[in-house]
Amino acid sequence: MADPAAPDIALATERNKVWYLQQNRLFSNAVDGSLEANAHLFKIVTYPRKTAIFDQGDPTRLIYFLKRGNVRLARLTEDGREVTVAILGPGDLFGEETLFEPGPRSTVAIALDDVLVCMVRAEDLFAMISSDPSLALNVARILSDRVGALETTMEDLAYAKVGERLMHLFRRLADEHGARESRGTRLTIRLTHADLASLVGSTRETVSAEIAILTRSGRIIADGRTIILPDAERQPV
Repeated sequence: MADPAAPDIALATERNKVWYLQQNRLFSNAVDGSLEANAHLFKIVTYPRKTAIFDQGDPTRLIYFLKRGNVRLARLTEDGREVTVAILGPGDLFGEETLFEPGPRSTVAIALDDVLVCMVRAEDLFAMISSDPSLALNVARILSDRVGALETTMEDLAYAKVGERLMHLFRRLADEHGARESRGTRLTIRLTHADLASLVGSTRETVSAEIAILTRSGRIIADGRTIILPDAERQPV
């Protein structure tokens, strides 16, 4: 006997997908009704903490919209080191490199905690973008922001000392993954000193020493396993 509640559950799932996707910057100003019409192309998936969502060299052409949790993108070097490329949070998308060019993944994506994503095949998303100029413009903006962030990171690695690299990183994380409170902005994402070292091109030992210096000088506040960035440090000095 068919479950009479099944259609209602399916409808609620589709509505959840549409709501999740509407929160993503890619779909801002999308043509009315386009998300509802294409919701069936997207699949909601959860990944437990420390799970590899995809590996470097993976040939699958799937694009992911992060709805809950944080994801770390990293690249494996020829000498076996893992270099963190980006830390992503709700509202971000990743895997978009397969949207225009087929080929193996150039990064690995790892769930930093329990995450929820909507995923879609690259060819299906490409078809949506092709029929809606506003989505194509949003893609261009997102890719431009990624290039800008990469250029800033390269400048930091080339010229800034480790302490300043960390401060630049904390400012960016405060903008992207911060929660306001009385003492400043708390970084809602938890990163180990090894993670931070990978992000700023240093070693765990050096990062630990620099964080201690920044804490003593009052430039950051260490509160348990999280960091608070005081308001005076939100803008470069």
